[in-house]
Amino acid sequence: MSSIARSLLPALLISCLACGPVQAAVQLSSTRVIMNEKDRNAIVTAKNNGTQPVVVQAWVDGAAEEMKTPFFMTPPLSRFDGGEERNLTVSRVDDDFPADRESYYWVNVLEIPQKADSQENSLALAIRTRIKLFYRPAAILKAARGPDQVSWQLERNGGACSISITNASPYTVNFSRIDIDGDPDALGKGMVALPLDQTRVVLPKCPARSSIQVQPRVVNDYGAVDAWPALTLQEGRSVMGSAQ
Repeated sequence: MSSIARSLLPALLISCLACGPVQAAVQLSSTRVIMNEKDRNAIVTAKNNGTQPVVVQAWVDGAAEEMKTPFFMTPPLSRFDGGEERNLTVSRVDDDFPADRESYYWVNVLEIPQKADSQENSLALAIRTRIKLFYRPAAILKAARGPDQVSWQLERNGGACSISITNASPYTVNFSRIDIDGDPDALGKGMVALPLDQTRVVLPKCPARSSIQVQPRVVNDYGAVDAWPALTLQEGRSVMGSAQ
C-alpha cells in the first residue's frame, strides 16, 4: 500500500462518519478467499458497477492490519472503467506459515473516484472493501471442525463479565454474530475465534442470572451464515458447542 493512500485513509474514514452509508461502486465476487497449501495464487473478480471510471488499489494486510505479509496482489494499481470487470490475483511469495493451523489475512480493495470536472466544490470519497483471506496448510484438511470443537464458558470478574470461547480446531471460526437471550444486540457484530486458541469476549453488562442462552451464527466457507446449536452457559462451567 502506498504512503499516499495510507495517509489518506484516516481522513476519509473520519469524513464518512458524517456522510452516512456509502455504496462502493467496485464489488467483489466473494466475501472470502481460501488458499490451500498446494496453491500459489487465488483469484478475486472485481467489477465496477458504476458508470464512472475509478482507480483501484489492491493489497493484503494482516489480521491487525500489519503491512508485511507473505502475499502480494496484482495489479496493485489499475483503472476500472464503468461496467468493467477484471481479475485481481493474490499470490503467495513465502511459505512461513504455521503447519498445524489456519492463518488469516485481509484482502483490501480501495476505489478512488476520478476528480470531477465541475468547478463547484465537491467531496470525492475513496471507499475500501475488505474480505478475509484464509491460508490452509495441507496437514489440517481432514481435521474435525464445527460446533463440537468449540467450548464456551460464562466468566465473571468483579463487576465485569465475559464469554470465553475455546477453539480446539485448527480452523478459524468466523462468527457473524452471537445472540444472547434477552439481549439480542449484545454481541451483534462479526468476530473470530482463532484456531487452537482461547478468545474472550467482554459483555457490555453482566447478566442478571448466573446463566445465559447464546445462539452462535457462523460464516461458512461459501459466505453463507449457519446457525449453530443454542447453548446455555453457566458461570464457571465449560460447555461444548454441540450441546443442546
